Parts: sequence; structure tokens; C-alpha cells
Amino acid sequence: MANASLNYQTVDPRAATGKSPPSRIVTGLAQLGGWLAGGAVVFMGLATIYDVVLRYFFAMPTSWATEISTYALISTIFIGAAVVHLQDGHVRVDLLVNSVSLPRRRVLNLIAAWTGLLFVLLAAWQASCLVVSDWNSGTRIFSLLLTPGWVPKLPIAIGLWLLAGAILAEIEDLNGHDAGWRRWLPHALCLVALPLLLIGFGMRPPVLPGTRFDLGSVAVLATIWIAALAASGLRIGGWTVLATGGGIALCLLGKSLGLTGMMLAMVGVLGAYLVLGIRIAFVLGLVGAMGIYFFVPLPFPIAIAERIFNSVNSFSLTAVPLYVLMGSLLVRSNLSEGLFALLSRGLARFPGGLTHAAIGGCGVFSAVSGSSVATAATMGGVACPEMNKRGYDQRLTYGAVAAGGTLGILIPPSVPLIIYGITVGAPITSLFAAGIGPGIMLMLMFMLTAAVWALLVPGTASRGAAEVLPISRRDVIDACLVLVIVALVIGTLYGGFATAGETGAIAAGAALVVSTIRGRMTLRVLGAAIREAVTVTSFILLIMAASSVLTYAFDYLRLSQQLMDGVIASGANRWTVLALVILVYIVLGMFLDSISMMVLTLPVVFPMALHLGFDPIWFGIIVVIAAEIGLITPPVGMNLFVLQGIDGRVSIRTIAIGAVPFIGAMLLAILLLCIWPDIALWPVGHLK
Repeated sequence: MANASLNYQTVDPRAATGKSPPSRIVTGLAQLGGWLAGGAVVFMGLATIYDVVLRYFFAMPTSWATEISTYALISTIFIGAAVVHLQDGHVRVDLLVNSVSLPRRRVLNLIAAWTGLLFVLLAAWQASCLVVSDWNSGTRIFSLLLTPGWVPKLPIAIGLWLLAGAILAEIEDLNGHDAGWRRWLPHALCLVALPLLLIGFGMRPPVLPGTRFDLGSVAVLATIWIAALAASGLRIGGWTVLATGGGIALCLLGKSLGLTGMMLAMVGVLGAYLVLGIRIAFVLGLVGAMGIYFFVPLPFPIAIAERIFNSVNSFSLTAVPLYVLMGSLLVRSNLSEGLFALLSRGLARFPGGLTHAAIGGCGVFSAVSGSSVATAATMGGVACPEMNKRGYDQRLTYGAVAAGGTLGILIPPSVPLIIYGITVGAPITSLFAAGIGPGIMLMLMFMLTAAVWALLVPGTASRGAAEVLPISRRDVIDACLVLVIVALVIGTLYGGFATAGETGAIAAGAALVVSTIRGRMTLRVLGAAIREAVTVTSFILLIMAASSVLTYAFDYLRLSQQLMDGVIASGANRWTVLALVILVYIVLGMFLDSISMMVLTLPVVFPMALHLGFDPIWFGIIVVIAAEIGLITPPVGMNLFVLQGIDGRVSIRTIAIGAVPFIGAMLLAILLLCIWPDIALWPVGHLK
């Protein structure tokens, strides 16, 4: 999963080309952090493979691989966050930002950066306090290694301070001032003066008399305001004060209106910040922090750092970077070309021609990528040029590949299913098993949709021998190797030989070996694949970590309980409620990526789904299919942007129109799963 659709960063053309010394230092440290994060990904893979080999071939499991790999994952997320930010890899909603002129876009980007910096500095401070607290108390993690508690938490603190520096470097570029002092002043205030002041306050800063506000938190907010006013000017600084102060004021107003007012205030601030273009992770964390400050009866928000650590301290999450690494290696080694050519031999003669080979290729590649964007990019780069050469209607060509790409998050291994399982506590292996039947069904429905389209609208596609791509011995070998890796993933995971994370490591190793044997692997390709794994892991799991802060506030406000009480009081049928939930996901999918949607909504809707008697595994498949729809609906359909990036001559509107019939197929698939839930649940029962 890549940040293809939201990848923008507008810099004022008047900005000076040179960077200040602090920005150059931050950029260098961020690059170093990126290398360390990449090394952590490699370590995770090697350590996990080593543990699996020792366990199954020598009956000598390690006592350290699982735990140390988890700490390596934490390092990947946070130590790599700064370089990901400098590459604009952290996603945000750009609907408003991209609709305004360049000068106004610069203003919005600056306001968003300053506001997001508030959460990052708060979290960095609290993470540092947590590290010092564990050091002073001698706390150890209850595990085989009895690791000192400060060890895995230290990368969080370091990474967040470095991320704050990266945001300041972004702000410097956006400001574009020639005056030297206005370039280095924010760095001096936020990264030197503020930490020294916080150290002076100690572990428990005094609270302002008659309020809930500690001096440390007030100092962080005041530093942001002073730095914004001084470095970005009265206009932008004033809007920054309004954005942050307005959110605080709205929360205080909501608190005075009772529980309903609190919830409405948090939702209102959340929506406003998303529209403003603040990175989604920063929005979730900042609104959650406001909830902790104003609504949760704690004198000091140490819960922010604790929630962040607990949300990512899970070995199961190592599957995310390892599956992404596997998919990236296969994409960059071009093994998919042979797969598409082989499928065209048997499928191109049906109505719809090569669209069936493209959709089938998406289905097979989904079984090794775990990402819809990677699947759409891979098959789009191979299939779309071939269909364009043969005069296919662009709406059918790109609509079919965009829809086929969505299979990447349903057919296992699936990154969203991993996130769903971790978030709600469902077994990932069962979720993967449940995704097989619906994934195959949806792939066949996409093919049927393409065939009906070709039959009803003559001239949109052709069939016959001319549609069959020439195939070489090399293509056959490449296709067979991809299928071998698919079989390896399925065999190790469902045969009980390895967990989801361990399977990801084995499959990534297999992809590396296969690519090397085929002569497609170079240090450049390997480095690019590792960088992609760091980028995707950091932006996905940073969103998950920040959402845990918001969930903490939601839990205290009993938002899910309030929602369930409202549903019970309304007497609504459970299928009506499910239809409304699906509608909410479809609407959210027009503005948010699938991961953000899930981590934002699951803490609220999942308890309600359990209360209404829906199976948690089945509900997970429904949620993912609903999230799939968002991948091909404008204005933020990620697959649409990926395909438009492959061929700039085709418009987003053309691709979106072409995807409409396939959205209908997805909705029909949800209906069939409601009528026959065993389509998803039968493999789960057989697995048990």
C-alpha cells in the first residue's frame, strides 16, 4: 500500500533553495533514520526465518527472535517516520488543499503543519517522560528476556523528536523567507528551548491553579503559537492560533454541554482538521489528546505515550512490513509480466478479452502482495498498455484494472485484515481464511461484469487469437515462480507451520531468492523495496498508534455504548443498521484511505456489530469489501490515482466512470455474503 493518491507537497516557488543548518542536520538525521529503519525491516525478516528454521528443523526455538523483532518493528515505525514525512509519505485528505490556488495552498499547508506539530511535540515529550520513568523505576517488560522497559520505548521518543524536526524542515521550505533568523528560530524554540523548559518542569509539571492544565502542556502550545507567529507571519500564525485554539475552545464548549456535547465536539474538531489537510495520524492523535485533557479524569496525559507504545508492541504487526517487502520485490522484479501473458492464453478469447487476464492477474498477484495499490500498479503497468494498443475502451480498461486491484486487500495476505485483527482481537489466520472465498467470488464477478459490458457495448473490447499475447519460455517460468510463492504462502500459513508474521518473512525471503535467480535483483531494486516497506509501515502503523490515543478518549466517553443504546432504542433491524454502516464506509472511502477508515471507526462500530449478533470474522470481510469500494471512488480513490499516474493521458473521471459497474459487483458481493455467510465462514470452520 503506497501513498499514491495523497502524494503532494506544495512549496512556494519563492522559497530559497538553501536550507538552514538545523534543517540540514534534521534532513541528514532523517536519512540516517531511514537507513536504520530499513535495517530493522531486514533484521525482522532474517530473525523470523532463523527462528522458524530452528523450530521446525532442529526443534530449537529461539527465546529472543519474536521479542526483538517486535522492538525492531517499533524502531521501523518511529525512527523511519521523519524521512517518510520529508518524502510526504504520511497521508492526508487533500480535497480542499488541491482545490485552491497555489498561494492559498501554501497557507493551508503551513497551518496544517503547525497544527500537526502540536501533537508530535506533545507525544515526543510524553514518550521521553515514559522512558525516564521506566529508567528511574527499573521497570522491566514481562517476557522471556525481561527487557528493561525503557529500551523499546526509547526509539519512540527519539523518532517523534526527529519527526518534529522534519515538520519544522517542511515549514521552513513552505515559509520561503530570506531572513536567516526566521529560518532557524522555529528549530531553536521547538527543539532546544522547549525541551530545556520541559526538563526544568520535571516529570510532573505543576498545574495552573483552578485548571486541569499543566505548565508543560501550556508551554508546548505557547511555543507553537510563538514560533508560528514569528516564522510564518501574523496571517498564518493567527490562523494557526485559531485552528489550535478553536479546537480547544470547541472541546471546552462540548464539555459544558454534557456527554453528547463532548462527542459532537470531538467529531467536529476531527472533521475540521481532516478537511484542513492535517496528516491523518496527527489529526487522530491531536483530537485524542484533547479528549484526554478535557474529558478523562487524569491530572497528567501520560496515557498518550502509554497508548502509543501498547498499540504497536505486537509481533503480529511485523507481518505488515514483511508482506509489503515481499510484494515490492515481486513488483520490481517484473515477474508479473509473465503471469499476465500466461493468463491471456486461456482467458483472452472470452467476451471482454484481455480484461479477464488483467483481473485474473490481479487476483493471483493479490495472494502475494497484500496491497491494493501495489496490485493495481503492477497489473496496470502490464495490462493497460496492451489493451490500449488493441483499441479497448479506456473506461473498461482502467475500470477493470482499478477494480481488480482492490482484490489486493481482500485476498490474503491482506494488510487491512491484519490491522482489523489486531484492532478487534480477531485471529488473523481465520480472517485470511475467510477472505479466500469472497476474494475468488469477487474476482469472478469482476470478470462477469467485464464480459457483460463487452457484450452490451460492441466495440469496447474484442476477443480471439489476436488477443493472445505472445508467450516465451521466460514468461512461463516467471509465472510459475509467482504461483510457487503463492503456494508457499498458503501452505505455510494454513498448514500451521507459521504465523502470519512468520509467513511474511518466509515469503519475502522466497521473493528475494526468486528475483535473484531470475537475474532481476540488484542493490538498487532491493534498496527501493526496503524503502517502500519502511514508508508503508510507518504511515500505516503511525495512524494506528495515533488512533489508539483517540480510542482511549472514546472509550471513556462510552461512545460505542451510546451508539448501541441509540440503536436499541430505535428498534432498527440489524440488517438496516449494517446497511447504514456500509453506507458510512462508502462515504468515508471518498475521503479517507482504507486503514484510516478502519482504525477510526472500528472502536465504535465493532462492539455494536457484536451486540447485533454478527460474526466478528464475517464482519471483518464485510468491512474490507466496503473499504475496497473507497479505493475506486473519487475524490480520493487511491487506485484511480495510481492508474492515472501510469498513463497521464487518461483522466481520473474516465477511470472513475469505468469503475462504476464494478462497484455494483462489490455491493452485490456484500449482499451475497449476507445471504450466504458460509462463503466466508466455511473455510474458517474447516481451518479450526
